[in-house]
Amino acid sequence: MPPAARNLFEKRFPDFQKLLIGGIMIMKRLLVVIVLLGLFPSPLRSQNADQILDKIDGYRELNDDFSLAIKISDYESERLKEEATFSGYFSGIDKSLLICTHGKNKGMKVLMKGDDMWVNLTGSKRGLRITPMQRLMGQAANGDVAKTSFSQDYTGTVLEKGKDVLVMELKAKSKGATYQKVFLYADAKTYKPQKAEFFLTSGKHFKTAYYLEFKTIEGREAVFKIKIEDKMNPKLYTVMENFDYKKKEIPEKYFNVMFLPNIDTEL
Repeated sequence: MPPAARNLFEKRFPDFQKLLIGGIMIMKRLLVVIVLLGLFPSPLRSQNADQILDKIDGYRELNDDFSLAIKISDYESERLKEEATFSGYFSGIDKSLLICTHGKNKGMKVLMKGDDMWVNLTGSKRGLRITPMQRLMGQAANGDVAKTSFSQDYTGTVLEKGKDVLVMELKAKSKGATYQKVFLYADAKTYKPQKAEFFLTSGKHFKTAYYLEFKTIEGREAVFKIKIEDKMNPKLYTVMENFDYKKKEIPEKYFNVMFLPNIDTEL
């Protein structure tokens, strides 16, 4: 603006410059408030979410190498439809082997290694590729039983942290995750998981898992009973119970898909 025009403007609007400076200061303060409220993502907030998810996983991951028995009971309208028992062998968070020891699929083996899963049916000479989303039994998917870690498959964001309950939204890191989106609820102080709501890619609420019972293993609590409800059909639900935990080193060959047909029903 030319000097003459600027002087004329300042005479007519003597307070304009003050108002302009005041407006800039208000905008700066508003921006600070927005950042503090977390409306803009920050590395610190993301880091905190990862740490919280690791603490929640601490109730699901028992040890680097362990075995346990898993009983799965499938219900419809409170009536038991089917029951089966599996021997589970776990190494770290990305390797597991399930062997059905009781039930109509006795002898069936399910192997998970990273994002890959296979099933070996009784009498078969090879492992067949499957997905974590496929049903193992009732409302329990392969991934519900074979996987013990949320942080392996999901990126978490804290949606709400109240006095008693913490709510996180989990989004799948890859297509190998059992579900594409999960809403996870936990105790706000201890981070003990309470329930998880599972959603399909379409956005439909598919299942809800309730973490019902915990046991102290090697000085820390771990979930040992889970109820999974079918949200499409409220009459259907499945109960998973873990027992007979043992710290056990699992030979690497048992996580080789080529070795699956050679594995006995008990290691």
